[in-house]
Amino acid sequence: MADSTRVSEKEIERRESYIRAGNRERKLIDPFTWAYPWKGAAVTFGISLVGALLHNRWNKKPYYFAIIPRSILVAAVTGLGYAAGALRERHYQTRDAVIEHYMQLHPQDFDHFNDRNGRPFSQVLLPWYPRRTQYTKYD
Repeated sequence: MADSTRVSEKEIERRESYIRAGNRERKLIDPFTWAYPWKGAAVTFGISLVGALLHNRWNKKPYYFAIIPRSILVAAVTGLGYAAGALRERHYQTRDAVIEHYMQLHPQDFDHFNDRNGRPFSQVLLPWYPRRTQYTKYD
């Protein structure tokens, strides 16, 4: 492969660490940098709040109708969303730990990942032979 297309090891490590969850800098205006529990809480808060407002609108009530019970319900649903996000984060951490442990136990199965610059497409792609109905022979 041409040297102009190769990327340094330092750049590859930077890219790999950037895409892993929890390694990016947290920004309040960018929800993609939030942790899973906070994403879950924000989504469930928004959905439950919009649902409560639409329910009031559907029943032709003012937006402040039954605000105390609905606030308690929105808070409870937000807590459930936070718990679901924490459960998801725990699941991904466990999955990554299991995969890393397996890779440590069986390094011979993952030798092809060490070639970070890749292979040419001629070595990756299988040859394609078109088999079309108009070319078939019937004996």
